[in-house]
Amino acid sequence: MLTSVETFEQIVRQQGLLELVNFLLQLPKADVVPVRLRTKQLYREMNDWRMDRAQQFPREREPQLFLAGLATFSKQEALGRNFNFPWNFNYDNGKDQRGHKELFTQVLLHSRPAWFTSWLQRVTRGNSWEVIDYAQLRELAAADLVEYDPWLFAQSLAHRLNRYNRNHEGHSKDFEAHILRQLRADTVMLERDVPLLFDFDTAADSAAIYQSKTNNTIAWIALLRELVASGHLDRADILTRCLLALRRDFRRPLLTWFKNLFLELKPTVAERLARQAELVELLAHPLPLVINFALDQFKDLWAEADFAPAPLLLYAESLTTRQDLKTGLRNLLSAFEKLLKRAPELAPTVARLAGSALANADAAVQERAAKLLASLLNAKKPLLTAEEAAETTDTIGLYADLLASAARTVLTPFLAASTAIADQLENAPAGYAPLAEFRPEVSPATAIAPVQDWHELLFLTGQVLQNDNPAAFERWLDGLLRLRSQFPADYPELLMPYLKQAFQWELQDKPANQIALILANYQFGNSRNGHRQLILALLISWYTRFAQPKVPEIVLTDQQYSNPDPLLRVEQRRLVAAEQALLAPAAPLPLLSTPSHAPHWVAPTTLVQKLLTYQAAGQFPDTADLTLALARTAIGAEEDMAQALAMLPQLQHDGVRELLRQLLAPEATEGAAPVAAVNAPSKSMMKSIVTSFGRIISYKHQQPANATIPLEESLPWLRAVVARTRYPEAVLENLRPLSDYPGVAEPWQPSWHFEEKSHTYKQSWNKEKPEVTNVWQELSVATTHQGQVPPSPLLLYSLHARLSQSTNYYLWSLVADLPFLLTVLPNNPAPLHWHLVRTACRTDNMGSEARDLLLIFLRSLLVPGPRFEESTSLLLAVSLTHSAPTCRALALEVLLNAIAAGRLVPAALGEAMGRLLASGFAPVQRLADALAQTRAIDAATDDALRQLLAALLPQLPFEPLRNLRKLLEPYADLMARTRQAVPASVQERLRVWRAQASLKKTIDALLG
Repeated sequence: MLTSVETFEQIVRQQGLLELVNFLLQLPKADVVPVRLRTKQLYREMNDWRMDRAQQFPREREPQLFLAGLATFSKQEALGRNFNFPWNFNYDNGKDQRGHKELFTQVLLHSRPAWFTSWLQRVTRGNSWEVIDYAQLRELAAADLVEYDPWLFAQSLAHRLNRYNRNHEGHSKDFEAHILRQLRADTVMLERDVPLLFDFDTAADSAAIYQSKTNNTIAWIALLRELVASGHLDRADILTRCLLALRRDFRRPLLTWFKNLFLELKPTVAERLARQAELVELLAHPLPLVINFALDQFKDLWAEADFAPAPLLLYAESLTTRQDLKTGLRNLLSAFEKLLKRAPELAPTVARLAGSALANADAAVQERAAKLLASLLNAKKPLLTAEEAAETTDTIGLYADLLASAARTVLTPFLAASTAIADQLENAPAGYAPLAEFRPEVSPATAIAPVQDWHELLFLTGQVLQNDNPAAFERWLDGLLRLRSQFPADYPELLMPYLKQAFQWELQDKPANQIALILANYQFGNSRNGHRQLILALLISWYTRFAQPKVPEIVLTDQQYSNPDPLLRVEQRRLVAAEQALLAPAAPLPLLSTPSHAPHWVAPTTLVQKLLTYQAAGQFPDTADLTLALARTAIGAEEDMAQALAMLPQLQHDGVRELLRQLLAPEATEGAAPVAAVNAPSKSMMKSIVTSFGRIISYKHQQPANATIPLEESLPWLRAVVARTRYPEAVLENLRPLSDYPGVAEPWQPSWHFEEKSHTYKQSWNKEKPEVTNVWQELSVATTHQGQVPPSPLLLYSLHARLSQSTNYYLWSLVADLPFLLTVLPNNPAPLHWHLVRTACRTDNMGSEARDLLLIFLRSLLVPGPRFEESTSLLLAVSLTHSAPTCRALALEVLLNAIAAGRLVPAALGEAMGRLLASGFAPVQRLADALAQTRAIDAATDDALRQLLAALLPQLPFEPLRNLRKLLEPYADLMARTRQAVPASVQERLRVWRAQASLKKTIDALLG
């Protein structure tokens, strides 16, 4: 005879819900716990993704497990994350699930679980769409199966309209009237539960009944309006509740819904006057949406006798300085004029508020405040005392440096009294000019301290595994080499916590002997490999005492959905050299490319000293390591370069000595060849180099990553790297015999343009607009000879030039690897930046991965570096007009930082931004918002922005763009502040745009 557990399992696997319910209703109390345990085990089998699908419990039989859990679970099991509400019990519109609710209710009535209310709350909080049906919830509450919980009932009621879409197959034309009849008949719902919609964050804003025959929807706003009109809901109560709900910290769409409901009821002046206190309290809300709504309700109340302005004026003090309020502030300042006609005694208060509004970045707000102040100071019947007028004039003088052209024009008579501003303009410093030459700081203040001991090295391992701190990784790698002799005998055991952190799934709950076996045979696979995988491979090698080098096993070739950056292959070769040095019995020598000074510079003297160490040990440096060291050398640190030059005669290798002389020698005189002539290597040499690095052109087979590249054969290519490091933008004719590949004799400076893209989709349900076409502009970087491999894998500045763009899955790989890649080419980052433009900037909203790439790039610009060239300026332009606010905010910080450091080239950035705006790639408003935050910082910033706009405006089309006025007004302000003449190219555009009435006033001021 079968036991209860065996019978239960046979039913849940093979029979229906009715048989299961009959079994559960007759289940003896002694068998409840065994059935509970078996139910938990079956739930685990169903949800365990690691099990083979054939061994898993069928998910389509989850309703059986749910009813079993409902009958047997305690509170601990019921509130677990896997015990959810199957959709079969929530709707009644399918033949296969009709009657499920009745079975559900039978089990509940039999077991009456005390945890049921808490479980419903957990399920609803996890997914509001799983909330139980409102009618069923009321039935369960009437049967004392559910405790009355206001939050739960509010959620269920809000979703009631959505239920009609699933539980009713069709809707007649008078279906809204049918719904209203149901609602009006339910007095409990109207009196007790409808008010709850205003107390909790619910789905009332999105719940709706869709009528397929008429393409109309029935929403809560329309229903509540009708219920108020028929008197079933108290109009005064609903109006007040809308305002109280707007004070709460709800979602923006829900706040919009409460606002729309209030407006839908069309409150009268008397009703709004009766709710002055509630409206005034909305002015303290953090969202402009709510504040603008409240101010809009006051529009026609200012002149009413029952209106009390004092509370509103108290809140207005904090509104005038808010930069996110524009329309509302303009309305408020206009209303002050009406208020003064009724209560002239408030003039001093209004003058103080208008004066503080002059600090607002919006030009229209400033102009409105200026007009209000001018009317106060020029009133025929004085509204201010002499002291108050003098104080107001002084306030205007304080803000004079922040005024836009329109506000400045209005307040000119009062600004003339302020001699301090005039003196400041007369004594303003010289204009902005980009930095001629960048000089890295190589001093004790920027020196990077090496890892001191084993304990610090172990602690640093945790930071390295985060893969977002290249400086920590370089120190850790250097510590591995320098401190090998200090490793304790049991150091693999001390590494175990970090290994478990890095390989959580593979090593979880595994014994030590099994962990050693797993790591020894660990395979990284062929896809999604990057810098993190190189670090993990080195960590495994360290754990195994370098008995089996792991770094060479990492596959860094193009795979499906994965294109690793080509610079990583050079880094892999460097790490292979480090791994081999740690494996050798002799003491490891330091890597040449380890940065010696922040953020990632190699001091010239440090590089030469390390080369002398290699010479003393009778070893040749690894060519990949030497290549990265040359790219990271602090060119421009004149004192250190001179000391390094004096040390060069000690180097015995002629090729290396001449290589460093070319890198460190003073600038060549004008007309002289900056680089010595280099002959092209023989074909056999080129084949040897390419093959030895594992870069066969076909990419079908990869050679061992630890194959060495002889130093002698690499010298011609290293000279090309040195030349391009020292002279990033020069055309070096002496290198042309070496190769005509981009990045050798000529820098890789691709052209870029915009391509119009479109996508059409059909919406058959919409008879008015059955077909929709979306059109956008896509930024494209010209890439010729795609897939052609550079003549040497050591040509760092050529590796990105002709990458294949057929799949273009570089984006996903770059997100994790970009922090390290940005440290590889500090003297000449242009090739990597062009690759970023091509990969992450095709549109202004390519998704979160592209946004994250831009944020990483922008953060890298906050540290000292060379001035921005074209690709960097283009990336900054895209970031300043990006759809993500976080990206625009950080880009603005970079812009101001670059001006202060002299890195910005205004003409290049202005031209790039002009082309972006002219093509429709991004709206003008985004740039205008950024410029509004840069006003009157200092004279250098003003002049840099003037130059930027002078280069931007001629790029715009003759047909004025939307919001063009918001660019012209800051430009007019900058021209007045810097006292410069308008360039001829800008004047040409201005004369054409002058035909538009909205621009005429600003343009006339510019043209004089």
